[in-house]
Amino acid sequence: MNIAYQFLDGRKGGQSFVSVAEFIMLQDREVPAIDDSAKVLSVEIDGEPYEFSGNVADLFFELNKK
Repeated sequence: MNIAYQFLDGRKGGQSFVSVAEFIMLQDREVPAIDDSAKVLSVEIDGEPYEFSGNVADLFFELNKK
């Protein structure tokens, strides 16, 4: 799983996770892997683009429902 994101101050970043489960686990910690307020620019799951619009917290809640 790959996520490209943009912080509120305009800086951009990206992060890779082994799986959706790893992303959920790391976001659920006291200090999340990616700031919850960062805007998601793109998401790729298992090599396929995943349609999503929102911030990292929204992505966490959407994927946690599955």
